[in-house]
Amino acid sequence: MKKAFALIGILLCTTVFFSFSQEPPGKGKFINFTEGGVLIGNSENQKKAPFIFHSSLNYVLYKNLSAGIGTGAEFLKETYLPLTANILYQFGNRKAVYPFVRFRAGYDIGLESTTYSENYIYYSYSSITSSYPSYPSQEKLKAEGGWMIDPSVGIIVYTRAGLGFTLSAGYRHQTLKYSGKNDYLFRAEYNRLMLALGVTF
Repeated sequence: MKKAFALIGILLCTTVFFSFSQEPPGKGKFINFTEGGVLIGNSENQKKAPFIFHSSLNYVLYKNLSAGIGTGAEFLKETYLPLTANILYQFGNRKAVYPFVRFRAGYDIGLESTTYSENYIYYSYSSITSSYPSYPSQEKLKAEGGWMIDPSVGIIVYTRAGLGFTLSAGYRHQTLKYSGKNDYLFRAEYNRLMLALGVTF
């Protein structure tokens, strides 16, 4: 957990730096998006709504179209460091409200190990591959991370000072891998609804 707080601290400092170094939205070539949100699962999940935090820096390609890279912190069963790329399009030429669509994809890097119990179900497991019929409960597994895709839609509401507030909803599809002793490999796959609030400048 200390690693997670350190990551958030670094990201917040980076966000503050960019807020003072970039031009107002619509006038500069770079746009920063910083968001916090939850991944909502079904009622049978142990963690119904794990918290996620993302910050990305986009380059304006053409008018309302931008693309960029980002990172953050995700608190699933373990803590992960996401490395992502995204493309985003804002609709309309209104001064205050801009609907947008975004497609984001990337890789979550696992930052800690986890304890797996046969009686503990957190994700919707899709497959288990092993040379052994089962893995002993309460064993330490290393979180290897995995790929994710994250399409979303939302709105940006700009203030007169040029700061924008974002509200978005999307779909998260993710696979996560875990490794253990004797070349044991465990793969988890799940789909969740993402809800997020943030700022852009």
